[in-house]
Amino acid sequence: MNRAAARNRITETAPHLVSVIIAAYNRKHELQELLDLLAQQTISPDLFEIIVVDDGSTDDTLFYLKHLVDSGRENLIFHYQRNQGPGAARNRGMSMASGDVFAFTDTDCRPRPNWLEELLKPFADTHVGAVGGAEEYDAHGTVLQRAIHLCMTSPFTTGGIRGKTGTKLARYYPRTFNMAISREAFEKTGGFASLYHGEDIELSFRIRQAGFALVFNERARVYHRRRDSLQGFFRQVLKMGEARVTLARLHPQMLEPLHLAPAAGILALLALIALAPVLDTAFFLLKLLPVAVFLFLIVLGSAASSSTGDMPVKDRLRLFFLVPACFILQQSAYGIGFYRGLWKGLIKR
Repeated sequence: MNRAAARNRITETAPHLVSVIIAAYNRKHELQELLDLLAQQTISPDLFEIIVVDDGSTDDTLFYLKHLVDSGRENLIFHYQRNQGPGAARNRGMSMASGDVFAFTDTDCRPRPNWLEELLKPFADTHVGAVGGAEEYDAHGTVLQRAIHLCMTSPFTTGGIRGKTGTKLARYYPRTFNMAISREAFEKTGGFASLYHGEDIELSFRIRQAGFALVFNERARVYHRRRDSLQGFFRQVLKMGEARVTLARLHPQMLEPLHLAPAAGILALLALIALAPVLDTAFFLLKLLPVAVFLFLIVLGSAASSSTGDMPVKDRLRLFFLVPACFILQQSAYGIGFYRGLWKGLIKR
């Protein structure tokens, strides 16, 4: 079916022909699950195409994609390129796309059946340039992955800005784990910048600067599979902290007070330790700090365990301890990454 014919069949709930763009790198098994779920979307497969850009995978991702197309997966297109990063892969996908809307998700995400349908609805307003959706915990994950998910989405943490409206603590920017942009927004912004981290929110920022609206649709949901180790989580958040400095250098308006909190907390702790031997006030605050932190972590652990009534009691008890531990790791990694980003920026300058 050609593009004009497909448009004639577009329904009120899916007002645009859409291209789903996926950047893949050595994630064949995750990609298989994702493509299976995209085949179960509530809008007709005639109304959307799937473009997978293999960003230099060394596993058999390319063979798998060729097999799917040869087997008759009609709405699937793929492209192989040398490894250039997710932003470059998505830009390549958009250059190949025929849709009026470009939707993005990651290989570690599992979209609900109505994901595309809901993600498209806000584009009925022509002022909308980008739409973001919500993320849910993957029920097949471990207790540790659930603890990490809670840290990344809880309103008690910096990750809380990624859900709901995102306007209470910091401005909301759609991210590519669950995001769609209009073709017009792409053409006016030029797509993703050459960044390995934070390229999605940087693009969202430029879309807003170009005069488009950014919209959050809570009903467009994906299950998000988290890191499966504390080490992996630490590295992920460390890179996020570094990326925040890069984004601030590109667009100073993107740096908001909340983003400084982890780095400021580390600096304040070091200052108290240094001043405690010579300043009574610093010594008093340093003695008071463990009590305050302990009480906050108790509240955080209690909130986490009480929000997971679907889990066995023993797992909820593990969450009570794991979430505070992950929170400390998250804040420390983000703060250290922020300072590392500052140091790298000074060296480059």
